[in-house]
Amino acid sequence: MSGSVKMESGPAESATWRMSTVTAGKGSRGKNAKGPSKDTTSRSEDTKPRVPWKSFGGRIKTPQTVEFDRQLDHVAKWVEEWSHKKRIIVLEALLKRCNYQQFQFLWTVSQPTLHRDFMFAAKRDYPSTKFVPISTHLTREIRHRLELYRSDKTHRLKSALLQTPSDVKHVNQPETTFPRIDSQHSKKSQIPLSRSTGSVKLPSIRQQSAACGGGLVDKELSQSAPVSQWLKGMPSRRHVQEELSPRTEGKIVPSAGTMRKAVSESFLTRDERAQTRSGILPREAWQLILWFEQSWDDVKRNEFLHKLLLKLDPRQHYFISSYLSVKQYRDFITLLPEHLALKILSYLKPTELLSASRVSQAWNRIISDQGLWRVKCYETVMKLPITAHVQDWKKLYKDNWFLQRNWDIGRCRITEIRGHTDKVLSVAFEGRRMASGSADKLVRVWDIKTGNLLHTLKGHTKGIWCLQFFTKHLILSGSYDSTIKIWNLRTNTCARTLFGHEGPVWALVRKDVMMVTGSQDKTAKIWEIRRCRLAHTLKGHSAAVFAVDMDDDCTIVITGSADRSIRIWSCESGRSLKTIWASHTTSIMTVSYHRGFFACSSGGMIFLWNLKTATCIKKFHEHEKRVEKLQLQITNPEKVEGLMVSAGKDGMIKYWDISKDKSIQTMKGHKGQINCIQFDETKMATASADGKIRVWDFHISSKTDTNVVRVKDYVDPT
Repeated sequence: MSGSVKMESGPAESATWRMSTVTAGKGSRGKNAKGPSKDTTSRSEDTKPRVPWKSFGGRIKTPQTVEFDRQLDHVAKWVEEWSHKKRIIVLEALLKRCNYQQFQFLWTVSQPTLHRDFMFAAKRDYPSTKFVPISTHLTREIRHRLELYRSDKTHRLKSALLQTPSDVKHVNQPETTFPRIDSQHSKKSQIPLSRSTGSVKLPSIRQQSAACGGGLVDKELSQSAPVSQWLKGMPSRRHVQEELSPRTEGKIVPSAGTMRKAVSESFLTRDERAQTRSGILPREAWQLILWFEQSWDDVKRNEFLHKLLLKLDPRQHYFISSYLSVKQYRDFITLLPEHLALKILSYLKPTELLSASRVSQAWNRIISDQGLWRVKCYETVMKLPITAHVQDWKKLYKDNWFLQRNWDIGRCRITEIRGHTDKVLSVAFEGRRMASGSADKLVRVWDIKTGNLLHTLKGHTKGIWCLQFFTKHLILSGSYDSTIKIWNLRTNTCARTLFGHEGPVWALVRKDVMMVTGSQDKTAKIWEIRRCRLAHTLKGHSAAVFAVDMDDDCTIVITGSADRSIRIWSCESGRSLKTIWASHTTSIMTVSYHRGFFACSSGGMIFLWNLKTATCIKKFHEHEKRVEKLQLQITNPEKVEGLMVSAGKDGMIKYWDISKDKSIQTMKGHKGQINCIQFDETKMATASADGKIRVWDFHISSKTDTNVVRVKDYVDPT
């Protein structure tokens, strides 16, 4: 026969035979057994044959594709033999071994199963199965929007929220049904009726086909319209029929049973092995799982899944769709061990962590881990101090974030303190205590939180132009009377008076146990405070010294003078190391040094200098009048990043990011000129010529009233 001649050809010709064996094989069974008749040939041209499974969309056949076609033929026959329960078990085993490519493909082609018409049709054909609509993020979002705009007038069925594979198994369990019996049928006719249509429900197709050797399957399925549209049997290929027989044309071909026994159980999971021993998982599934897991690539897997969907009925389609809904939205964070979940979350930014914490309570619990926020605190430039006994790292990071935001937008709580009878010339704070010096010859100490007066120190004969805390109970002050005094707050008395300058003391700075003062007598002096001893007198300026500063290690001293120059001095030897002419027109009024850089002011201009290279790297010009005080704080010397606060005679306080050309915030709280300013990470204190002191507290929560001035008046009873 023509069919047998083509069977003995090579693999490529055998693959070609598969397209013609459907019609040629039928024609050979007629009267003319030696070859196809003319009627058969014309019939094959007019009628479209049923195309069997064919891989790779009709590409050129190769031995590999032919072998893949043979494997698909075996799977097609196995699937037709398996019951619904066995199909579900095999599908679950295959889906566990799918990767992203297969999930993406299946999710695309299984979308029609979520359609309402599909649910109603499937429920009609299979009333014993629960076809419940699956709740997804998209369906919930659509329903929420419809309810929000009151346009949801459509009746909706209750949907199933699937979160775990056990939920998928539960929703795919058949319902317990009680078939309705027609009264005209006798009790002997145990034929149940369909609950939805009332028509006669035939006995199980597979139970009858088992007794008939499988030949009844195609016949009965073709008679049942609702079933045949999903489970259309493909014609058996010739090589499949021959492999099922022990001998073919004198050649021994291994049967399918022999091939199944050769497969090992090593690649199966523990549950799958138990299901195999109990007979729940078909033994043919071993070979299918082995092919799927080890032999087929992504292209062959997708091709197999595409053909497999054509052999399944709505019950298996619904199972695949429900399983994919769980697989696609699976919460991997809660399923992973906590240390792995924290490792993944540590790569997120803090703002992203806060957004992720709103996903669910489980995510919020994991993201609130103290170790995770401890790492974030050390990765961020913290304005708040990190102590050794921090218990809530997340709260610390939150407070630091609000503090930085308050500085950027100028959000603060202002406390105004009144108590001096003349203009305030200097201010300094340490912890909760704040000291102020005035032209009324008094030094007053305040509680910076409440604004209450704590101490009043009398002793200077003229105004106090500079002061600073030495310890919690000792204060240093420099006056227009050319003296420097050390005050003891425990006794409210002057402990020491230092004489050395021949003119008013304009500036004073203290680092560790060393103090530097600048005076009208054109000199700056270095003092050792513990011994109240003068260490060095710095001579070199040709005019009054208005500004002084020192590094934290007490190695260099920086002085600014009315001669328009800035000098760098050695603190150990008292020698001049470098002279920088910072201005060509006016005096240097203030100098602030920090971590290799210093800022100085001349008139309304502010200059930022690199001390090592003695170069001016930036200029700031926003003040309308002379800048009286400024303070610099470098956060990153390598990238030249930091903050700066300046105040001047125009009554404006400006907050700068030195990496930007313009100030971040401009605050105006005083009517007259601002004589002094000091700030740290959480607050700022300013004093003006109107005799008022203002404390700007930026460390406030989001619920605190802002920009409210709390006035604290103190009237001296004397």
